[in-house]
Amino acid sequence: MIIKFRTNTLRRRYERHRDAQKAWGAPIARKYVQAVDLLKEVDHPSHLAAFRQFAYEPLRDDRKGEHSLQLGRRARLIFTVSEGGAALIARIEEVSVRHYEH
Repeated sequence: MIIKFRTNTLRRRYERHRDAQKAWGAPIARKYVQAVDLLKEVDHPSHLAAFRQFAYEPLRDDRKGEHSLQLGRRARLIFTVSEGGAALIARIEEVSVRHYEH
């Protein structure tokens, strides 16, 4: 798939690992880059199911049309897919991080 980013910040965090580490911490930053790289390699979102470590799922209800890849227990990458001529386009929409209160 062809990759696009909703914001320049998401692009920068993919291109500059240090920016992603500052925002989300090292483990999530590493998985973010791996997930975007994986999206580049597959032809269709359904192929992501083979990569169980990312727990791919199409989202439902008010998030219908969006897809997610797990980046850890508390974070996921949200993306949409659209037609782009010969190849599909995956647009990175957000990284959703749940913060737990103690």
